Amino acid sequence: MELGLEFKDCLPVMAEKLGERGLMQELAKGFELLSDPLSHTITLHSLKRSTTLLGLVPMSDCELREMINVGDSSGRGELDLHDFCVAMVRASPELMDLALSVLFEDVSSEKESCTSR
Repeated sequence: MELGLEFKDCLPVMAEKLGERGLMQELAKGFELLSDPLSHTITLHSLKRSTTLLGLVPMSDCELREMINVGDSSGRGELDLHDFCVAMVRASPELMDLALSVLFEDVSSEKESCTSR
């Protein structure tokens, strides 16, 4: 389902300015804003509450569920901190390209290390 939402991808700039640790700390703060304080997960109810409190454009339950489903790795209908961070990185094409290039560099150097033994 295409939500038709547009957003400015600020994660690459944040990653550059804050570094990996700083970016993860900021993502954790964002997660806390959106999550249910009792379950420590992002649920449909917590997203509805958060979008209202933050003054964001109202979205239908279907749109909010789809946002959760995109990142939900367990199929429980909610996001934990790990799911949220992965979904945020995946939503950033530039950051995803950077992550993949670092991964491939690591795999290549590991392969070279193994063949030179």
